[in-house]
Amino acid sequence: MSTDHTTDPINTDSSDSGPGGGRAWRLLRSPRTWIAAGITVVVLIGVGVGSFFLFSPKRPTTTGRTTTAEATVGTQTATVALDGTLSPRKQADLNFPTSGEVTHVYVKAGDTVTKGQKLATIDDTSLQNAVSLASANLSSAQANYSEVSSSGSSAAKRAAAAQVSSAAASLTSAKQDLKNATLRATFAGTIASVNIATGDQATGSSGASSGSKVGSGTTTTASTSSTAAIVLISTSTWKLEGSVGASDLSGLKAGQTASVTIGSASSDGTVASVGIMATSTSNGAATFPVVINLSGTHKDLYSGTTASAVITTGTYDNVLTIPTAAIITQAGKTVVTKVNTDNSTTVTTVEVGRVFGTATEITGGLAAGDKVQITYRPSSASTSNSSGGFGFGGGGGLGGGLDGGPPAGAPGGQGAGR
Repeated sequence: MSTDHTTDPINTDSSDSGPGGGRAWRLLRSPRTWIAAGITVVVLIGVGVGSFFLFSPKRPTTTGRTTTAEATVGTQTATVALDGTLSPRKQADLNFPTSGEVTHVYVKAGDTVTKGQKLATIDDTSLQNAVSLASANLSSAQANYSEVSSSGSSAAKRAAAAQVSSAAASLTSAKQDLKNATLRATFAGTIASVNIATGDQATGSSGASSGSKVGSGTTTTASTSSTAAIVLISTSTWKLEGSVGASDLSGLKAGQTASVTIGSASSDGTVASVGIMATSTSNGAATFPVVINLSGTHKDLYSGTTASAVITTGTYDNVLTIPTAAIITQAGKTVVTKVNTDNSTTVTTVEVGRVFGTATEITGGLAAGDKVQITYRPSSASTSNSSGGFGFGGGGGLGGGLDGGPPAGAPGGQGAGR
């Protein structure tokens, strides 16, 4: 009697026929084996994630600091700040009005001179000859007039008189040209620059006026870098030349007081002029020139030195203000968080006016003595190491000085926040 042997169609590996081979295969096919393996993997992943959060550096907190402030009534001052450079209030660009070769230069940059002092000369030989000739022509015209006046006709007398007048004018002009051969200081001061030397040719110009020509015909400008023959300045009185933006222009006018800071020193000043024509642009914004005269006399100042000034544009009494930082914008409205007497808080809509530095005028919504809450939130830089969902975004922005601009509804152009 024969016995049939049936081979397992799945288990064909001869290694299973050895001791324990079939048992191992059955374990691998068991559902419980795969469930246990899955649980092990999940546990390992959980341990890894937990270790990461447990031992990784903690993220910075984003909790803000809260304080309160009181609405107060007082006198507020609006100001505009600017930076600029110093230059002498009195300056003369001196040129020879008469053409000629420079024969002597008597001064150098830095020399102190008195009014009328000789600074330089040109060759005056031809000019002296012109004076002699003009003098002779005048003598001849006068002699002719004397002869005609005794026996000549009325017409002849008038012609002779005209010749005398013309000859006299020519002599006066010749004498002035001879005088102009010497360049003199028009006031007591300091020589800022000397741009001529012996042997140079002066072409003649209109003297000390800006835009004249000297030497080879270079156009002069009203600054100490001028190519005028000699630049003379007064070092006792100074001015600050700066500029402001269009938003500050309306609040400025000549005569306003200013405080000028020059390094560690300070000086009072007065606005001398405010330009209404833009002179330059910075980042697409027009700027307008402002000149401030420093009060009194000053020593040891140098042209081109940088300085800053704060101009007082207005003083206002009985103004209700709160810190600008307390004002925010929510849903298009300007609001504050008002602190009630029981220390509860209420979001209150306010109307704002001028901005005075770190304070803003409140024209509606609060009364003197009301308290408001200020929350100083960390900047985005303080949470830069955290990832996802830890920054502050959206919603109403912080008001006033915290974000660099006035709160919503505050009028521009006051410059008080500077």
